[in-house]
Amino acid sequence: MGNFLVGVDVGTSGTKAIVMNEDGKVYGSHYITYKLITPRPGWAEHDPEDYWRAVAGTIRESIRQAKINPEEVKGVSISALAPACILVDKDLKPLQNGHIWMDRRGTAEAQFIREKLGDERVFQVSGNPIDPYYAAVKLLWEKNNRPELYKKAYKLQTAADYPCMKLTGKAVTDYSNASLIGIGYDIVNKKWKEEMFEEIGLDVDKLPDSFPCDEVIGEVTREAAAETGLAPGTPVVAGTVDATAAWAAGGATEDGDMSISMGTAGCMGFIHSKPTFTRNMITIVHTVDSRNMYTTCAATCAFGSVTRYFRDTFGEMELLKEKESGMDAYQLLSDQAEKTPVGSDGLITLPYFMGERTPIWDPVARGMVFGWSLTHTKAHLLRSFMEGAVYAVRHNFETVKASGVEMHEPLILCEGGAVNPFWRQMMSDIIGIQTGYMKDLKGAPFGNAVAAGVGTGIYKDYSMLKEKAEISELHEPDPERRAIYDKLYPLFRSLYEDVKHEFPVLAEVTGYK
Repeated sequence: MGNFLVGVDVGTSGTKAIVMNEDGKVYGSHYITYKLITPRPGWAEHDPEDYWRAVAGTIRESIRQAKINPEEVKGVSISALAPACILVDKDLKPLQNGHIWMDRRGTAEAQFIREKLGDERVFQVSGNPIDPYYAAVKLLWEKNNRPELYKKAYKLQTAADYPCMKLTGKAVTDYSNASLIGIGYDIVNKKWKEEMFEEIGLDVDKLPDSFPCDEVIGEVTREAAAETGLAPGTPVVAGTVDATAAWAAGGATEDGDMSISMGTAGCMGFIHSKPTFTRNMITIVHTVDSRNMYTTCAATCAFGSVTRYFRDTFGEMELLKEKESGMDAYQLLSDQAEKTPVGSDGLITLPYFMGERTPIWDPVARGMVFGWSLTHTKAHLLRSFMEGAVYAVRHNFETVKASGVEMHEPLILCEGGAVNPFWRQMMSDIIGIQTGYMKDLKGAPFGNAVAAGVGTGIYKDYSMLKEKAEISELHEPDPERRAIYDKLYPLFRSLYEDVKHEFPVLAEVTGYK
């Protein structure tokens, strides 16, 4: 009998699970995709049962690949996109599609909370701003717009909580996800400020109890065992947010470590133990030592999603070639973009296709392409999309740096777009810092598996995450490219300031607020 651990990450596009032994060797891994539901501009939803089907399916296949006895699995941990608002009834059945982090429908609710509680009070308690991004705002939208559904709701669950609930039968959350429910979550003392929720008209008893990310909160039920292939009674820890699990997997475990997940969104984390927080940024309790550690998080709404949108909308020829020859459509498009001049011959994209989070917090902002001429090609447009996404990251990086947060280079790049060396080098050139890539980085599921191991006593601490983090490639900023970007970046910044007053007008005219 060996000691094996299961780590699962529920992402915006799909779910991945791994089975690994206590030395960190992966024996089985599987990925399942599902649909993002966008019923109207600014809205973004998932069917919560898609999470469960994907979690159960990926665990089952990973165990099959590993060829182990399910009794050898000593612990399970799940991370997920965050925040999300899924309401379940007393029978633990979902009442609606969950609205996820990129959903911007709660603009009126965010303004109401701002008027009732004030930005400063919310920041002092939660370390976070007020925005439709946070699950508490989404919950208030449910109350205001679907009051009968809200009355039926037993608990709010996040995208990590829901499959964890399906495994254990317990509707709880973890410190990391609770911090992104936000508004009245006391991030230092790890508890709900009841009076704050009462002031905005929310029932505190609909909020789940929160636990340390690595604390065992239940065991796999017989029903869940039948669907996942796990043994009944397998310990399940509380779980965490996907970004913090990914950063941890890349060795970001100590003060000053920094990492960015180049996934659907761009999520950059700065690790610290001091409970001091940066305004206009997101604060998340860290997966590692969640009782004491924090991450200051810079999070854009669109990063990898800009290339996926571009491929799906403008990449018909590349997708056809992928189908015919097996060549990757993303790579085919990226090769074209790489051949275009630095700065895309003056084509600049504001990447706010789904509004924006840090640091501008503008839910009605939208994408914009500036400087378009008849000389620009499809490749120029793609490069402009990619550069715009990185300009937005630079804006966040400079905001955090100005607040005095400790930063140790290199900035570790992981997930999604990090596999593309062209985009990695662009990150280094535009931000102006050394970046590092880990070719063999196992990602968020690996961070989860280690958390499960800490929670069940397989590991005494998280030190193996740093031990397993090996940088395979470093990128230094190229002086010539950086000089061009340094001239264009101020123009990128001024473009939003010049047009931001028009976005609310557009939202009013179209009704897409």
